[in-house]
Amino acid sequence: MSTSDFHPSLTITAVSGTADETSAIRVRQLRVVHAPRAGRWAMSTVGRSPVEIGRIGQTQSPLALDDKEVSRLHAVVEPDGAGSYRIVDRGSRNGTFVNGQKIQTERIEHGSVVRVGKTLLLFLDHAVAHDVSAVAESPRLLGRSEVMRRLRADLAMVAPRNIPVLVLGETGVGKELVAEEIHRQSGRAGQFIAVNCAALPEALAESELFGHVAGAFTGAKARSDGLFMAAQGGTLFLDEVGECPAPIQAKLLRALAKGEVRAVGAAESVTVDVRIVAATNRDLSAEIAADSFRSDLFARLSGWVQRIPPLRERKEDILPLAAMFLARVAPSATISTNAAEALLLYHWPFNVRELEQVISAAGVRAASVNRVRCEHLPDNISAVLGPRAQLKEPIANDSEPHPAMPQVPRDAVPARDDLMAVLAYFAGNIAQVAEYFGKDRKQVYRWAERYQIDLDQVRKP
Repeated sequence: MSTSDFHPSLTITAVSGTADETSAIRVRQLRVVHAPRAGRWAMSTVGRSPVEIGRIGQTQSPLALDDKEVSRLHAVVEPDGAGSYRIVDRGSRNGTFVNGQKIQTERIEHGSVVRVGKTLLLFLDHAVAHDVSAVAESPRLLGRSEVMRRLRADLAMVAPRNIPVLVLGETGVGKELVAEEIHRQSGRAGQFIAVNCAALPEALAESELFGHVAGAFTGAKARSDGLFMAAQGGTLFLDEVGECPAPIQAKLLRALAKGEVRAVGAAESVTVDVRIVAATNRDLSAEIAADSFRSDLFARLSGWVQRIPPLRERKEDILPLAAMFLARVAPSATISTNAAEALLLYHWPFNVRELEQVISAAGVRAASVNRVRCEHLPDNISAVLGPRAQLKEPIANDSEPHPAMPQVPRDAVPARDDLMAVLAYFAGNIAQVAEYFGKDRKQVYRWAERYQIDLDQVRKP
């Protein structure tokens, strides 16, 4: 798989503040999310002292970037005296941009997109909970952002417990994927059955959910067990539960309260063992206040409420996801700097689903040049760059090829060849290798010693 020009673990971390009662610590990071090449990277504290951003070989700062369009001393990140930070351009040749605008001095906050040369950085300022266990990414729950790390940890806690889960989130965030992951981790032997409550015809909804006996109504020529029985011993996912008709809400309430269902036309109820996961993008509190949703049903569904963050709240996941989607349609294609910047600045009202569709279409449009540029993106996305979106970016012709992202599992002890692949990708930078595996740097050194790897040989000269 060939990725775009981003390198997802190139992180300049600033840790400040103290742990609070929630066992969280304030962490500030400048994270490189797109760069012409890996280069040399180091960890640096962005705290009380200014941190310089400049070109590699021209500055001793840990933020020395391997980018020919970055000036020797390009910009400085420094505290502004009010508990926040600002970035100051130091007379750079190509300018410094924050959130798409060229600046001289600008305050930066969580989610700010910083561009210097062809390098894109995100400024992250968030609380990191130390009591959250590390849970590896899964195909359904991709993303290394802090909010996704917490989501995976939450699901790992609730999945094995037989309590109903209510999943909340905007359209396109992946509510059904979360439900599938809960079922996968639950250990339940039955099937995962999904039903879109908004698509159920009211006249047939009861039969669809609870089944019917032969002759129960016109057209019922044979018995049907219904979706609850189909999910026996497994999980029933009630998508768009906020749009359930009122009569069906009452039937659902009984099924959840008693663990029993009665088929249409049947005289007796049947006990079922079904785990309920429901989802909605509606504000159920407002629906309850408007008498559109039963408060007692809400109480039954919300044994555990899990919110899925929208894509705009986890910008550091945008480009890795875009690269994954692009690889499906154009394995060797890359993403230009302007296009990557536009993707980071766009609001993504339809979230990951929208990103997948946009990138899939852009990959097809860019087939002739093998590089996604702003002209291949929808107008409303490229427009976030203003006039810069019209600039034609030349195809990169660096002296070194962009390395492909290693296909090495992150949640297992690597074999020697796998460790060598990751070391080569990050040019021997131990901090980045440790972040890739979610380990301390000392563990990487121990692995290297075990496999008798000479780290000096894999570091970029």
